[in-house]
Amino acid sequence: MSNLIPRHSNLLPRRESDDNWLMTDFFRPFFTGEMWKDSTFRVDIKDNGDNYLMEAELPGVKKEDVQINVEDGMLTITATMNNRTQEEQNNYVLTERRSGSFTRSFSLENIREDEISAAYTDGILRLTLPKKEEPQSHSHSIEIH
Repeated sequence: MSNLIPRHSNLLPRRESDDNWLMTDFFRPFFTGEMWKDSTFRVDIKDNGDNYLMEAELPGVKKEDVQINVEDGMLTITATMNNRTQEEQNNYVLTERRSGSFTRSFSLENIREDEISAAYTDGILRLTLPKKEEPQSHSHSIEIH
């Protein structure tokens, strides 16, 4: 069974002299790096000139389990993932796959909210966020009376 438990040399050093390493280290967290602390999903945002392309990575999430809401100038993406029943969860020795609800919110400042579009393919949510036109600054002189 010890072959199935991930080991990182700097986090869980193998102690050849400790025959009981599984019992002493089993309940210590397997990963403490930032990547494993995330309770959310990853997002990339690209500036395409007249719009932003936002790509949210949602592996294992079904399209019907993704909600996108716009309210008070905020875009909120919520993804719900539940791959196992409670009975299945009780049988696992180690589980790294996530389940639950994950939410991220983004400000829509300078975005035309009514023109946002979304597509979902292969676990990637793509949102096109059209930019508002930059306000034209008009220069003129004011006469003093």
